[in-house]
Amino acid sequence: MRSTRVSRSGRRLIQLSVSTALLETVAAANLTLTYLLYVAEQPGSNVAGFVPIMAIGAVPFLVTAGLLAWAIVSAGSSVSPGQLPPPQVISRLRIITGFGLPFMILGGLWSGLAAALLGLEQGSAAGFAITLYQFTFLAAVFVDTVTLVVALRTRAAPQA
Repeated sequence: MRSTRVSRSGRRLIQLSVSTALLETVAAANLTLTYLLYVAEQPGSNVAGFVPIMAIGAVPFLVTAGLLAWAIVSAGSSVSPGQLPPPQVISRLRIITGFGLPFMILGGLWSGLAAALLGLEQGSAAGFAITLYQFTFLAAVFVDTVTLVVALRTRAAPQA
């Protein structure tokens, strides 16, 4: 009974990590799209002025998503069906989500606030994109937090 519960939590952790990586990628793309749509709508503005702001907001999401993808792929290559992920994969997921979360929160909030202060009109495409970013940002942070909690609660399989 215990091994079944542990294997389910290991599978759940991998599935949560996949959804976390996807949502983080969507949040980074949505933030970048907000600034690109703003530049497209405003004649005379150039994208070079917004690249640092976009990078501060998007890079933490993309780095964390990339590291999660690396950990997921390494877990998939070392685990046969019905087996638990190795302990190093679980500890990698703990470290990645734990260290990535504060940077995603700070960078995402700062860059999202900067986009909101641009004075985007409600009916514009950039205004719709920033509204959508609010939800993708919160979803990515929430799922990353849930993944961190599940990773901390998942016990590693005993080594044979």
